[in-house]
Order: sequence, then structure tokens, then C-alpha cells
Amino acid sequence: MPVLFIRTLIVYLALIAVMRFLGKRQIGEMQVSELVTAFLLSDIASVPLTNAAVPLSFAFIPIVTLICMEVVLSFLPTKISFFKKLMDSKPSIIISGGKIDRREMTRMRMTLEDLLCELHIAGYSSPEELEYAILEQNGKLSFFAKEAPSAPKGMAHPVIIDGKTALYALRAAKKSREWLARELAKSKTAQKDVFLMTVDDCGKTKIIKKEETLP
Repeated sequence: MPVLFIRTLIVYLALIAVMRFLGKRQIGEMQVSELVTAFLLSDIASVPLTNAAVPLSFAFIPIVTLICMEVVLSFLPTKISFFKKLMDSKPSIIISGGKIDRREMTRMRMTLEDLLCELHIAGYSSPEELEYAILEQNGKLSFFAKEAPSAPKGMAHPVIIDGKTALYALRAAKKSREWLARELAKSKTAQKDVFLMTVDDCGKTKIIKKEETLP
């Protein structure tokens, strides 16, 4: 038992030193190589803790090797452009000029619900308030509002998302299916052609057709 305690303490302190050496970035901000290294470190470190017959050197040698590789891989992109393209992803423009890029959303495996959730967290009620939305390299969305802010209109409820009725949003907006059908008929738009339809608390509707988004 004392031996296991000492081995655990040694590995624990060694991992803390290694992670401090790698930096203070959070998991969501790690590059792919850093995330892989973190997963491998935890797996390697567990071996001598669960099996007392395994020497500590069997953990330290792979850990040192991984750290050396991580240092080299983090240094090469700063000097060689090929490695930068290989190791780093590029920002993705999800909204450009106020238009949602559906192809880029699909490529990034992002749903319209995901985008709306991020908009609401950032304090925006509708995509029409934005000039650009950019998915950064660290996986976070950056928003750039249009220069002329619109008048206050409350929450914009997404009553149609990619051609499908969002019943929860209809209830939140205190609207009925009949109202929705009338609004679609008024705009001469088939529901299957709607990418996003919102209604704000003042009753103003906004319809974005699939043909109006970037394909």
C-alpha cells in the first residue's frame, strides 16, 4: 500500500509538471495535437498505477517522448507553412454579409439549432442582426453585428427551422399553426422552401428562404 501511494504521488506530480509545461489553455482551446497528447498522457500514466509490476520508467519514457514531440510539432508550424496547414484548422465563415452559409454549416457539422443557441448566448435574437459569424480555430463562434443596430423588438422565436415547424417556439411566441399557415400564404412561400422563419415579440416576422442562403 505505501508503495502504491508513493507511485501515485510521483506520477501525479509528474503530470502536473507536464501540463504546466504545455500551457494553461482549456480543453476547448487545445489544438488537435495537444488534445491527443493529453489523452495519451492520462492513459500512459494509469498503467504503473494499476499494475505495481510495471516500472515507473515505463510511464516516464513515453511521457517524455510525447512532450518532445509536442514541443517539436508546436514549433514547426511557426517556421514551415506546410506544417501550419497540416496542424491548424482554418476559421469557417458561417454567416457572411448577413446570409447563412448552409454548406459551411454542414461541413462543420453544425445544425441551425446549434447556431441559434450560440446567437442567444451571445445576446442576439436573430441571424439578421449579424454581418458575420465566424467559427474560430478554437471551436468558438465570433459574432460581428451590423453597423446600424435595429430597434428593440424582443426575442425572435424560430418557428420554422429548415422547413420544419418548431412547436416549442410557436408556443413561446403565443402563435398557432393557423397563424403560421396564414403568414406563409401571405408571403406566398411554401414551408418546405423556408430555411428559417422567426417572429419577434412585437409580431414582426422574418423569413429566410433556402434560396437566399449561401448554398
